[in-house]
Amino acid sequence: METTRKVNTKELLKHSFNVMMLLKSKAIPVEEAKAHANLIKQSNNLLRYELDRAIAYQKFEKIEIRDIEEQ
Repeated sequence: METTRKVNTKELLKHSFNVMMLLKSKAIPVEEAKAHANLIKQSNNLLRYELDRAIAYQKFEKIEIRDIEEQ
């Protein structure tokens, strides 16, 4: 099982469509599809945060944004 993977919008969409196809073919239960959907939503929120952060860095020259990933 792969534990780490880079996430981007294309991969999130690919995964969500794969889950929809598995659900349609009844290969996975609805509860599992819901769990996947929640994870995709959380991943999308993280991507949106990274985008907003990058925009803030470009817009404001001397902005102090704490790097929570490094602490």
